[in-house]
This record gives sequence, C-alpha cells and structure tokens, in this order.
Amino acid sequence: MALVNTGVRNVAHAEDRIPVNIGFYPGATFQTLIFVAQAKGFYEKAGLEPTFISTANGPLMNSELASGAIDVGFNAPSQIGLAREQGLDLIFVAGNANIPWVLITRPDVKLPHKGKYPEMIGDMKGLVWGVYGRGSDGEVFMRMMAKDAGLNVDKDVTWVGVGGPATGLPALQVGKIQVYMTLDPAPIIASSGGYGQTVMDLRKGEGPEDLKGIIYQGIEAKRSTVEKKPEIFARTIKAHEMAYCWVNNPANFKELVSLLKSKLPSQGLTDEQFSNMIKENIPTLTLTFPLDQLERWNKLLVANGVLKAPLEADKLFWKDMPTKNPTCG
Repeated sequence: MALVNTGVRNVAHAEDRIPVNIGFYPGATFQTLIFVAQAKGFYEKAGLEPTFISTANGPLMNSELASGAIDVGFNAPSQIGLAREQGLDLIFVAGNANIPWVLITRPDVKLPHKGKYPEMIGDMKGLVWGVYGRGSDGEVFMRMMAKDAGLNVDKDVTWVGVGGPATGLPALQVGKIQVYMTLDPAPIIASSGGYGQTVMDLRKGEGPEDLKGIIYQGIEAKRSTVEKKPEIFARTIKAHEMAYCWVNNPANFKELVSLLKSKLPSQGLTDEQFSNMIKENIPTLTLTFPLDQLERWNKLLVANGVLKAPLEADKLFWKDMPTKNPTCG
C-alpha cells in the first residue's frame, strides 16, 4: 500500500465531495479512527461530506444499513453472517479493530474459580448478565462462554440488554445486572467507583482460545451500495488510513487524548488512567481483515450454532479491501 502522508494539503473542493451517512457506536474506543477522521477533517480531505448517525448495537447497525439510513457501518462477522442468512447482502470493505471486549462483575459476586476458564463462567450461574443489546456480539460471546462452562444459556442465566457504558454502568451500580460484557472505559470507571471488577480481558488473550488475538470488527456496507458507489468506500478507507497514521504518530498522542476526552466517557478517571486506556487501545486499530481470521470466525460461529454455514471469503470481502495497514510517513 502506498505511503500515507497525514499532512496532505489537497483538500477536496466542497463541490467534489460525496455525501455519505456513517453509522457509529458512541463512546466506544474502537471507533477511534472515526473520531479522529472527523475531528481532523480527514473525511473531507479524502473527498467525502460525512453525516454521522449514532447507533446502539450491531443488530441496529444492520437495520440502519438495510433501510438505507446509513451507507457505512461497523460490525463483527457474527452480525454480518446473521444478516446474510436473513437475506441482507452485506460485505466487509475494510477492517477496523481487534477484539475489545472486557467482562466485569459487581465486586460482591463470588467467583471461587476466578482466573480459570471456563470454570469461572460457571460460577456466574443464576446471575443477571448484562449485554449491549439482545443478539449483540457481547451476547454471542457470552453464550459461547456459558456453553463452554456447561451452563444452559436459556435457563441458567438471565439476559438483560442495558446498552453501552452510559446506561450499562448505572445498571451494574444499582444491581440491576451483576455481570456485564463491555468496552473501555467502562471497566476502569466501574473499578474506580467501587462497583465493578474486571474478571476477564479478551484483549489480553484471556478467555476462550478461539478469541485470542482475533480481529473483531470491520467496516461493512450493502453490496449493492458498494457496486453503485465504490468511490465512497475507497475514500472512506483513505480517510481511515490518514487517521490510522495520525493516531500511531507519538507526536500526536497528547492531542489524541484531548480529542478523545470529548468523545469517550471519562468520569471518575484520572488523567493518567484515561491516557493509559488510550495507549492500550491504539494497537487494536487496523484496516485489514486477513483470511485466516475469517477461518477462525467460521469455526467459532458454526460450532456454537450462531451461523448455519461458514462465511465465504469471495462473497464477504470487497475486492479492493486493504491487505495490509498503511506505511506511515
């Protein structure tokens, strides 16, 4: 891939920019490339006129794509696979982030097997498990872990959709849920507030073997939109390449932290905690989705009954999808 210069001066003229509606998950660290591309004007430099539409979870993101409310979305293979089995022809046009999920519980939850997988999950039998939304990726992963622990996912667990950190953390705090699959900065906020503890960090390879180091999410779109308007997606990738290089330039770190403080919840965190959280999440960002990753996803999703059949690479990946992350200069 060509070297990316984030100091590019050739800002596309307003009349040449293509309007695009981009769905995103508010307050999520894995949306860092969107937040940076928006704040630094990289979408405009790449020739787009973006409108950003907040979406709560993966199934809703697919609904927005199906209705035409958005052109560009972000999702995991599990959600794209489910949509495709229901007749919605979605494809990946680029990667976005490695697995970002963290499992937290209330501090009063007794876990005799803490640190041992899957035994620790079995300790959560009979508890209320919170997820962003019913059918969301967090629930898919938690159902897989419950099965690994020998639990009946429909009888031994109570499932509650509580949304992201803005609504999920208060639910954890008051005891509406006792277990919560979530994203940064929720684990740090809950720990600092004394009402949560991290018990499994999937980013660090904890938990199921099949999820270790896996790419979690990519940029998705309807095939028909990609075929009719391929330039939208080429320009989106260009904007994200510029954002990727800007984020990975150490000289920009202080500004990055300041920028993300306006995008991510940070209540209860010290400046040092927030900065460390951002630093830990930078390596999770990507623009690629290697074929071997799809093979791992297929094994995971079919074996656990999420999908009926494996996803096929030639039907899932855009022909112009990035094959490696940009060389930044």
